[in-house]
Amino acid sequence: MKTFKTIIISGAIGLAVLTAFSASKHSENHAEMKLKSEQSIQNDYEWGQLKEVVVGRWVKNTLSTPTVDKSMADFFPYIPQAAWTYLKKAENKLLSETYPEDDQLYHDEQENLVKTLESLGVKVRRPDEMEFPVTATTQCYSRDPIITVGNKFIITNLNFEGRRQESANYRRIALDLAKHYDGEVVSMPANKAGYSEDNVYLEGGDVFVDGKHVYVGVTGNASNDKGIAWLQEELGSDYTVHKIPLHKNVLHLDCAMMLINEKQGIICKEDFVDFDALPERLKNREWVEASPEEAQHMATNGISVNSNTVILIDHFPEIAKKVRAMGIEVIEIPFEKGNYFGGGLRCSYQPITRR
Repeated sequence: MKTFKTIIISGAIGLAVLTAFSASKHSENHAEMKLKSEQSIQNDYEWGQLKEVVVGRWVKNTLSTPTVDKSMADFFPYIPQAAWTYLKKAENKLLSETYPEDDQLYHDEQENLVKTLESLGVKVRRPDEMEFPVTATTQCYSRDPIITVGNKFIITNLNFEGRRQESANYRRIALDLAKHYDGEVVSMPANKAGYSEDNVYLEGGDVFVDGKHVYVGVTGNASNDKGIAWLQEELGSDYTVHKIPLHKNVLHLDCAMMLINEKQGIICKEDFVDFDALPERLKNREWVEASPEEAQHMATNGISVNSNTVILIDHFPEIAKKVRAMGIEVIEIPFEKGNYFGGGLRCSYQPITRR
């Protein structure tokens, strides 16, 4: 039978162990909270310092080209005629069967973008791959299936049915962010199959973040009014979501505009239905102007690394020269696929964290 003294000693030891365990758990929780606070979903401005991004993949031997005819060109009015001529030779086949060197080149350009970002101190994540043939599904463009606004990471609803399966490629990243990062992971409500009038579309290429002002392009090709209404409700009254009408020959807002910082940018004014009707804080900038032809080939589709540094496609030396004349550091890299698949540099990445 234990004496009172033994009970007291045992109790003291137990209390000490419990206290040590609690202190250990507290220390672990504190460390976890500190780590989580350092890892955050955050995108308040298009030009905040890039810290972490998702870059899409060009998966070799998977892009299957559909039948190329007038109906296809009518469905994708934003793709240049030169691209249709190029794709016609590869219709109903894997692109790599007709253009094996190009298939490798597109992959290499994407990987070079990753290396460029990493050389600038940016952490790069990659989505999962679809390793099987997919028709007109462009896994390289991670801008559209996900959006980051403020502290929200949103898995979107894509318009073109052929691309909707891309969203699943980002579930692993979304789960990790939900578990380990400060912020919120949100998935848009499911749409109906096909192109129902009830469907809600929102694509990252249309969405620009400017503090508590968010601009969403609408062309009829991607995001729609229901998508804008959903985003406004999701973000709440602290935000104002602005609809930016664009002409039908434009896919996304980032095919017509780039915000370098709060005062400067690159723009194709002709692509806007009414440039003069844009919000004052958006249009009153020092603009480098691109022609409609340059914009169609992704002259406006660059990456703001921070408010003083951008990455641009190396096809547009005059635009790069004018941007440098504004006091901005310009890094030019090759990115030919922007000419053929309706996307460019901004289309290929989505920020997770900007500071």
